[in-house]
Amino acid sequence: MKSVKIIASILEKIVKLIALGYLFTAFYTLVNCAFGGSFFEMLDKNRFAINFPFTTKHFLLGSAYTFEYVAEMVIGIGVYGLFFWVLGNVFKAFKQERLFTKNGLAYLKQFYWFNLGLYPVIAIIWSMISIEDFPFIAMIIAHSIMGIFIYFMSAIFEQGVNLQNEQDLYI
Repeated sequence: MKSVKIIASILEKIVKLIALGYLFTAFYTLVNCAFGGSFFEMLDKNRFAINFPFTTKHFLLGSAYTFEYVAEMVIGIGVYGLFFWVLGNVFKAFKQERLFTKNGLAYLKQFYWFNLGLYPVIAIIWSMISIEDFPFIAMIIAHSIMGIFIYFMSAIFEQGVNLQNEQDLYI
């Protein structure tokens, strides 16, 4: 069990860093597209680029500088920032001193609710307004599979929490 805690601890940090990167990128994109500035660059045919901070090297390329396209880009990047954040919480559940806790169960529930509830709704709305041609059905199926798997794990965790609470009361 010690190796699981070590791996979960490492993965939590990596995934939370990725989440912060996505969330910062969504914010950075929004600010640059809304206010322009030295990091924003218009290209030919209404395309645009957002550069790495304090450079002229392109970080993100946009194929249409319209409100809809920028909103889609920011929301898409932000949703995956949120996805990685709740995934990091799943790893956090596995690094706790006691495995079966209410906090750990709450983290698992957040993840399956994100994948089974929130993401499909966002993806359906996203597909209706999308300019890009994303494989929305495949993305919904992939998130649903993850959500179902974590739902089963949370049911096991809930049973473990109940058994652990009963044992604590008995002792």
